[in-house]
Amino acid sequence: MIKRILLVEDDDLHRTMVAGALEKNGYTVWCAENGQEAIHAMQEETFVAALLDIRLPDTDGFELLAMLSDAQPECHAVMMTGEASIESAVRSMQEGAFDYLAKPFRTELLLMKLSRLFAWHELTEENRMLRSGTAHGMIGTSRVLKHFLESLKGAAESEASVMLLGETGTGKELAADFIHQNGFRKDGPLIKVNCGAIPESLLEVELFGCIKGAFTGADRARPGVLEQAHGGTLFLDEIGEIPSTMQVKLLRALQERQVTRIGGQQASPADFRLVAATHRDLDELRQSGQLRDDFFFRLSVIPLTVPPLRTRRTDIPLLISHFVERQASRHRKEPVEFTPEALELLQRYNFPGNVRELENLVERLQVMLPGEQILPRHLPESIRQAVQPNGRTVQCFRTELPLREAVRDFETQFIQHVLNEEGGNRTKTAKRLGIARKTLWEKLADTVTEK
Repeated sequence: MIKRILLVEDDDLHRTMVAGALEKNGYTVWCAENGQEAIHAMQEETFVAALLDIRLPDTDGFELLAMLSDAQPECHAVMMTGEASIESAVRSMQEGAFDYLAKPFRTELLLMKLSRLFAWHELTEENRMLRSGTAHGMIGTSRVLKHFLESLKGAAESEASVMLLGETGTGKELAADFIHQNGFRKDGPLIKVNCGAIPESLLEVELFGCIKGAFTGADRARPGVLEQAHGGTLFLDEIGEIPSTMQVKLLRALQERQVTRIGGQQASPADFRLVAATHRDLDELRQSGQLRDDFFFRLSVIPLTVPPLRTRRTDIPLLISHFVERQASRHRKEPVEFTPEALELLQRYNFPGNVRELENLVERLQVMLPGEQILPRHLPESIRQAVQPNGRTVQCFRTELPLREAVRDFETQFIQHVLNEEGGNRTKTAKRLGIARKTLWEKLADTVTEK
């Protein structure tokens, strides 16, 4: 995070000294000597903190504080004054200042207060991200997710096109929601299109719309999604499924910010923020000719990769808790409770289907076992075998036996352990042992005969 500070101080010497001390300690400082310059700075840049002198030649510091609160509500102000009084300190706090400094002040005191301010800012930002994540399903506290959300937030605070990359089930659509809700066009529409789910013959009409009579079956005029997204955000999922000829037409619409319906001649405005997504490899799409270079460069101004679940395993318990609450409410059933053993096992699983696979698993367990404690044995066999492929160690050595008898003794105990782990199911036991079911029966029969 860039520690950017707005310093508003009319005393040239004091302003220079404070700015120098702050820059020496790693802060980026924008200086203003009066209210007018401060207002210009607010319009040009975003600040985390502001040091505001209460007495300025052209305005009152408290008026500037009110303007700052309206323009940049996430910026925290520290009021400064050479005429310190209890009344001005109290008023500063009442009007929303983070802290108060009486001039002259020691550099150490200023740095201490700014350290507290930035620590508070980071905490509130983290909480805000978590709340935003809960609203959009991007839940977690892992370093990987935090880094991704920071990048996502930076992308949202621009008008640039975003290309979301990532495996199936990672949450690319949720990332698109996040971009829209945290962007400048959040009050406009968010239009979503899965290009891979629409037949090629219908995709052009879906994107560009048509006029009445444009083709057989066009019994009415219909706006396309590009037109519907005007003033908002257009999310095109599985962008690699758009035919090359249609990419040219879409590229033109993006450049001209207007679109002409199929069969029509009059252009309609189509000014929108574009967010695209694919689970496929972009280089492969380009090399195969499925994605035109000019179209690719237009889409990939900001490429972001949504992290797979296996790279943020510490988020799994939080996700499970969220999904249990949601699915229990949806199906009107008593919530399940995952035991530590089950959670530990799930955190070791790689989840090839990512968050979507985890949510489907939680929903299935919630529906089938409402109110129960979820133990490792309740989890799908595919998961248990994936994280415990080697089973457990069996030690049973009797050194007084001849080798042939010792091998047979080990085999008997080994088969019995596997049989117990499979709950007595002989078919599954034979499959794990890699022998025919008939062979297993014979070995078990031999054991009984010997006994």
